[in-house]
This record gives sequence, structure tokens and C-alpha cells, in this order.
Amino acid sequence: MTSLATTVQTSAPGEYVELFRLDTSSIGGQVLYFCQSAFETKGPTFGGVYYTPVDVEFEGMETNVGGSLPRPKVRVANMNGVFQSIINQYGDLLGCQIQRVRTFAQYLDDGAEADPTQYRGPDTFKIERKLSENPVYVEWELSANIDQEGKQLPGRQCIRDTCLWRYRQFNPATGNFDYSKAQCLYTGSNYFDRNGNPVATRDKDQCGRKLSDCELRFGKGNPLYTSAFPGVGRVRA
Repeated sequence: MTSLATTVQTSAPGEYVELFRLDTSSIGGQVLYFCQSAFETKGPTFGGVYYTPVDVEFEGMETNVGGSLPRPKVRVANMNGVFQSIINQYGDLLGCQIQRVRTFAQYLDDGAEADPTQYRGPDTFKIERKLSENPVYVEWELSANIDQEGKQLPGRQCIRDTCLWRYRQFNPATGNFDYSKAQCLYTGSNYFDRNGNPVATRDKDQCGRKLSDCELRFGKGNPLYTSAFPGVGRVRA
């Protein structure tokens, strides 16, 4: 298995893939997953989530060390009526969150090196305003998630011993895990209860949110995908 960090430094890294997640639940809608239409009629699946092929352009994303944050633009095809129907029902989608994840085709679920942990991002934005709407495309201007009034850094409390990432959920209707809202990257088949005890069936799998729970799943000595800050010193009175 070649990591993404190593792959991007090679002369032939593979087919570059951008995956998008548009969350309209804040205004009563649903979460849409889509990708560039280079996949034609059949979209990719990554981390158990299917992404619908759509003509999409994402531009204006730049990195700098000073000045204002970039205001990228996203343009999506409007010819299939999907985005038009959402706009007709919920308005211009102002304030809705859109995320971009970047990876390579070999890491997709049907790829030669399938691995949902190999990606860059997510780059998280809010829809700031609608720039254009016509029968061909819809275009929005985005703002960085931290470029909001009252936002401060760090954006969350630094907790030493507890991970706050959302863990995968078992869906009894399908008999499989639901990763649609998961933030933890674990997709393995070793199951443990919240006390760290091995369990035989996936429906009993729960994370205890400690570093020891990460080590059980990812392996001691390996990178641990936790939101905890083990290097933070304890507060002393």
C-alpha cells in the first residue's frame, strides 16, 4: 500500500479525483454527494459513500500567508434539474456547507489500493451567495468555514484524553456500517465495545473515545486518527 503523501511525489500518481459533499440539512434539505462527470454514468464510491457524476468546476482556491481568505467559486451543471429543484424548494442555499475531498482513483473503493483514509481535506466552505443561475449551470461564491463573523482559532476546545470524532454507526436494516456522518477513519473488521473488550459481531462495535481504543483499531505504534490532543499539558491550579 502506497500512501497518498508518497503517491503525489511520483511522476505518475494516477487519476486525480475531487469529491464534493453539499449539506443542506440546515435548511431542511438532504446531503448530496457528487463528483466531476469524468466518471460518466457511473460515479465512484469512497468510504462506502456513492458520489453522483456531475459537471462541476471549482476555482479560486489558493493558499497564502497574509491578507483575506480566498473566496472560491463552485459551478455545477443544472441540466439534469437536481440542483434546480433544490433551489426551487429551499432557496439559494445560503449558509449551507460544502466540502471538497481530494484523492486518487486507486484509493477508491473499487481501486487497486482501496483505502478511504488516503485523501486530502476536507476543505470546508459555506455558500456565501449565488452568483448565477440559468438552465446550463448554477454558480455560488463560497467562504472558508473559519471566515465567519465571531469565529476564533482554535475553533474547538483542546481535550487531552478524549476523542470527539463521530464513530461509524451500525445500521440494523442493512446489516452494515453507515459512514455517511462518520469522522473517524476506521473501517476495519475488528470489533470492540466501549470498554475495549473484543466483541464478535459488528452490531456491538462501539468506541470508548480513548487513545487505547484507537490503538486497538489502528494498531499500537501506527498513526492514530483521533481528535484528542495527547500532547496538551494538564491544567494545574
